[in-house]
Amino acid sequence: MIQERWKKARALLWVLVTSLFIVTLLFLTGSITIPGLPPAQVDLSAYQPWIFAILILLTTKALLELLRPVFRAALRSHVRYEADIFAHFKTVSYVVWATAILLAISALAATGAGQYVGLSIGLVLAALVYVLGEPILCLVGWMVIVTLRLYKIGDRIEANNVRGYVVEITPFNTTLREFGGSPAGEIYTGRYVTVPNSQAVRGNVFNATKDTPFVWDQVTVTVPYQEGGKAAEALLLDAAESVAGPMMRENVGRIRNKYEFDDLREYVPEEPTVLWNVREGFADLTLIYFCPVFERARYHTRMVKAILDRAAERPDVRFGAAAPSGAPTPTMPVVR
Repeated sequence: MIQERWKKARALLWVLVTSLFIVTLLFLTGSITIPGLPPAQVDLSAYQPWIFAILILLTTKALLELLRPVFRAALRSHVRYEADIFAHFKTVSYVVWATAILLAISALAATGAGQYVGLSIGLVLAALVYVLGEPILCLVGWMVIVTLRLYKIGDRIEANNVRGYVVEITPFNTTLREFGGSPAGEIYTGRYVTVPNSQAVRGNVFNATKDTPFVWDQVTVTVPYQEGGKAAEALLLDAAESVAGPMMRENVGRIRNKYEFDDLREYVPEEPTVLWNVREGFADLTLIYFCPVFERARYHTRMVKAILDRAAERPDVRFGAAAPSGAPTPTMPVVR
């Protein structure tokens, strides 16, 4: 509500600034008089080209601010996303601004101020780059996405701290169906998320499905270092074999063939693997495996349940973690 009020106030502000500029010109040239003020007669002929240029730019700004809500209302029934309406308006505004700038430059050149045209163009372009820097960067990002194939519709990506399924790519924004937002795990949240295409050139974009539909996952448990470390490792591998082992062996070739170098292929585990880390008398055991990217949450849940089911039958395996004095000790796998 506050943002809508500010937009209306901004449009009114630019209309008032433009009107005040016109009234001031009329008063200074004696075309109108203001009660209580002596009439003015100022010769502005020497500044006429600059007055025309400023008037064109002010009028353009005021008209665009007035037409913004009209444009939005006209497209709302035809364009699905608010971000795309904004993008379309920006495209129209670029055309309008380019026309206005050309008219302003023509006014300067036609009235004997040609020596200032080069400086004017430089100042105007600098102002446009400063004001419209983000939209321009979004257009550049869109060209990078399209030409370099960073991602396409249907890919699972992570950009701007958002993970999701790409459903639409426009010149200014990428729309995702979000996975793994507020709910626990990487499940579908039901939300559309719009990511500016500028993220492609100013940040990191992670594509989980560009070459293969698989992604690596892990489950970490903590066990006392002196008690049952080897048994816990065997338990993790047994659980992983039941959940992901056959699937990994069946698809490991699809992953290996996508790596650019032979060296990388040698580092791809064909079986579930357990990594060890020791801290403060405890050992962190991390089970590493890969699974289909769109089923990661399901595989992760199945893996944790398989581990807990087996741990309940093994009195020699005790999961826990170093905790402050008096704090309860966790009795389930710690997922990191």
